[in-house]
Amino acid sequence: MEKSNKIKNLSQNALLFTISGFGTRIISFFLVPLYTYVLSTDEFGSVDLVTTTVQLLIPVLTINIQDAVLRFSLDKNYKAEDAICVGFKIIGASSALLGVILFGLDYSGIIPLESNYMFFLYLSFTSGALNNNLSMYLKAKDHVKTLAVWGITNTAVTCLVNLLLLLGMHLGINGYMIAYVSGTIVADVGMFLSGNIMKDLKSSKRSDEIAREMVKYSAPLIANSLGWWINNASDRYILTYFCGAAVNGIYAVSYKIPSILSALQSIFYNAWSISSITEFDENDEDGFIGETYTAYSSASFLACSLIMLFNITIAHILYSKNFFVAWKYVPFLLLGTAFNGLGLFNGCIFAAAKKTKEISITTVVSALINTALNFILIPLVGAYGAAFATMIGYFSIWLMRTLRLKSVIRMNVNWKKQVLMMIVLLMQCIAASANESFLYQLPFVLLLFVIQRKTILIIFDKLVLLLKR
Repeated sequence: MEKSNKIKNLSQNALLFTISGFGTRIISFFLVPLYTYVLSTDEFGSVDLVTTTVQLLIPVLTINIQDAVLRFSLDKNYKAEDAICVGFKIIGASSALLGVILFGLDYSGIIPLESNYMFFLYLSFTSGALNNNLSMYLKAKDHVKTLAVWGITNTAVTCLVNLLLLLGMHLGINGYMIAYVSGTIVADVGMFLSGNIMKDLKSSKRSDEIAREMVKYSAPLIANSLGWWINNASDRYILTYFCGAAVNGIYAVSYKIPSILSALQSIFYNAWSISSITEFDENDEDGFIGETYTAYSSASFLACSLIMLFNITIAHILYSKNFFVAWKYVPFLLLGTAFNGLGLFNGCIFAAAKKTKEISITTVVSALINTALNFILIPLVGAYGAAFATMIGYFSIWLMRTLRLKSVIRMNVNWKKQVLMMIVLLMQCIAASANESFLYQLPFVLLLFVIQRKTILIIFDKLVLLLKR
């Protein structure tokens, strides 16, 4: 395929994923003031630990099968119908196992967690695992429009149920938990029906060969998911242990501003996870992969810088009462999110080359670094230490994967400029953490735009050409 067509396909998919995913992130972003108004710091901190636990359980209990569903559904040597069938079998088995475990824990009282939290955990796990698998399958089948429709539906349902249960019926934390899963469940049912999944399941031959190959592919990614979870979430548990649930509640809210950047990155990532497989070329002869990396990293760094510049303004809008202090932890988390996006970009290339062990090794090493820093820094400087450790964890993933990419692909990137942009962003991050005034950050923002002026013009020209077609 010609490079122009590759760029066009990537851009079209990114546009559809923008419609699908960005609305969800934006609505959840604007619901933050409601959450911080209705819920206490203790309640938000406690439910955050439950949702964080679900993020760990999904990849572990399902052995990351959703990644194999995408990879093998796109593989011409296998039938996509067989891949989704394997995915459903593993989700069914993992859901049954979790149900037994939770029932035993609730009955024995080993873990002092109320039954409503247990039920919320189970529903979050099951609906989330199904959503991941259905989304990956529909991506592979090029049903991106279907994904967009149900992504918007998910957003609308979640928003309406939140308003009804929190403001209308004043159900508090129980209303929050019901609203959290309702949109996902509706989207799961919608994707299953409109994607004709039942028809595909009936036509599947249920081959043992593809099941073995899929598990072989996805099993090493468990370590990768554990590593990502540690980088994303271990600080919540360590922070709660040393500083209490209230401090964790404030810290959890601080992630909401970086979620703006992760929302932008996820739009591209969803499209790139397809293109990286279908357009993989270890020599990158037409420069498509190298140019895409350059454009993506530039956009991520600029977005990170601009969001950081307006951090205080956004915090005034989002954070109520005792939550406002969360702005202090945002700059390091934002920079970490930027590195996270670049690490995921590189991970897609390793996945396309079926080098899943490389993905896991780099993630596990960075997770160990992150955890060690959390135990060292949190007792000393509290949530500041957690934010800094998270940033270093993501940076280490990007660094190790970038160094290892040379054995997988020849990618032409101006690494000196990349490093220079990172240094400028780090300096802005320090200025943003030390002072509330945005004036201290302006020189770094302007310098970043000067460094990237050529790349910005190239991106703009290509977008104009795509819109004219």
